[in-house]
Amino acid sequence: MRHALRVLTTLILLAILPLGGVAQDTSARAYLTPGNAVGVGQQFVLNVEISGTQAMGREPRLPDMSFAQFLGNSTQSAVRTVNGRTAVTLTIQYRYQALVEGTFTIPSFEVVAGSATHDTAPLTLTVSTAPPATAGQASPGGIGPDDLFITAVARKATVREGEPVVVEYRIWTRVDVSNFGMTHVPEPAGFWVEDITPPGPPVVEQLERNGVQYASAVIRRVAMIPTGPGEKTLEPIGVEAQVRNRGGRDPFEDFFGRSSLFGTSSTPVTVLSNPLTVTVRPLPAGRPQPYSGVAGTLGITARLDRDSIEANDAVTLTLRVTGDGNIRAVPAPVLDLPPDFEAFPPEISESVSPTPSGLSGTKTFEYVLIPRAPGNREIPSVALGYFDVARNEYRRVETGSLPLTVTGTVVEGPASLARGGVSQLREDIRFIHLGALGLRPTGRPIFEGLTFWMFLLLPLAGLGGAVVLRRHWDLLEGDVAYARGRRASRVARKRLAEASRLMTGSDARPFYSEVARALRGLVADRLNLAEAGLQMTDVESALERARVEESVRADLQSCLEHCDRQRFAPPASDPEEKTRFLERAASLMTSLDRVMK
Repeated sequence: MRHALRVLTTLILLAILPLGGVAQDTSARAYLTPGNAVGVGQQFVLNVEISGTQAMGREPRLPDMSFAQFLGNSTQSAVRTVNGRTAVTLTIQYRYQALVEGTFTIPSFEVVAGSATHDTAPLTLTVSTAPPATAGQASPGGIGPDDLFITAVARKATVREGEPVVVEYRIWTRVDVSNFGMTHVPEPAGFWVEDITPPGPPVVEQLERNGVQYASAVIRRVAMIPTGPGEKTLEPIGVEAQVRNRGGRDPFEDFFGRSSLFGTSSTPVTVLSNPLTVTVRPLPAGRPQPYSGVAGTLGITARLDRDSIEANDAVTLTLRVTGDGNIRAVPAPVLDLPPDFEAFPPEISESVSPTPSGLSGTKTFEYVLIPRAPGNREIPSVALGYFDVARNEYRRVETGSLPLTVTGTVVEGPASLARGGVSQLREDIRFIHLGALGLRPTGRPIFEGLTFWMFLLLPLAGLGGAVVLRRHWDLLEGDVAYARGRRASRVARKRLAEASRLMTGSDARPFYSEVARALRGLVADRLNLAEAGLQMTDVESALERARVEESVRADLQSCLEHCDRQRFAPPASDPEEKTRFLERAASLMTSLDRVMK
């Protein structure tokens, strides 16, 4: 009872005292958790702790850490009362996944706390291949490297240039994993990648590895086609898994998001797969021309939609290429047609599906041909070369020629010309007048005056304006996206004006809530997004698709996060800080409106 009364008294004091009077001095520091040593693929947290205030002027500009992958950030607030004095602490936690082994220095950076600017001390982090426990720190939740890991396995270690190789990434776990997400998927240099991961949730299996039983599932499967010879290294992928904090449960029961009990918590655990090295052998000399670029098997067929047509009529030639390998790389065949045939660029369609050895599929080319002269004609054979991996040799496939009967008569004039031909029809010139011309003015016509044209075009201009205005009204009534976009600036300014009115209140939370509504509403209206439940990740993705500058996106995220912190902070009243923040929000809205309009 006494403890509850003390907590209640502290909350009442926070509610009636201005935030600026809670602490006189501010300070800021940066530190790492779980410590200054971490294993490759494991998670570490860069903490930025601000003491003495919860009013952060702007987000810290963190130094570049190329040895790690950024995972996300969160904010925590704490209020303590020691010897009758209330201390406020704001901690921003930036989560990273270590990717590269070595010892790295995180340079000093600036932190704005209230109206003061502080410099953090440099930090040193050692990333080793040893697990965090052997590096002096415990892994999250006591999960060891043998409890949760990712393996990458290639179906073949040596392939030919252009031959697909299937790489399979599999998760192995002895703990209760609720879900997972990819944190780091590097672009493999020297490969063209086709994602062939089976759709739907992963299929969980019970497998044994090194005498230990695991719950295992394939989380990613790709077919990688090398574009050149040599030793190719596939960098590890990063995964963050949410591990439920429940003891004594079977990991097979709730694997990957199945039914769970209410109230359970999760611990994020990050892991990296092992790197892979694939040897790519070059193709031998003597490639047949034209070469398809396929290393595998190939077949080609040709078909005309009819075998007899009238001259100047159209016929469709369909070429269908099927086989195993990188079918998408097959170029459109060049047709060696007679000179009196006209051919249009082909319509291309393709269908590719995964196989245990890589890829197989079909690619179809449809040409429209128009013969201009009658006779018994022939569509020449079309050939393609490929490398047969099984036989270790080049091979060539052909369609064979196709007969075509063209009926009708030759039409004289331009229609009967051969494709690209030029014909001289007449040589005589009939002159209308010989000798010099004599010109004299006959008076200025009325239609040469500016007044005539103004009166002539005035009704047309009025009609055009009426059409545009009517179109505008129709769009406002029937096109929700157009209407929201046209009214976005006006609605945002009204909300910002309402926030300005709320500045004079003793409670700062309604003010920051209205500023956040103005910023989110402007983005939602301009991009036609649902404002209710709009998350920052959705805002970031939509702005990136709209090609909004990174600096503007970062400023928007900083403003929204500051609003969220102040909305859930104790009531405070700092008119100068709110005035500066309102001016910053207005400037940001002007930048957003200019880019997205």
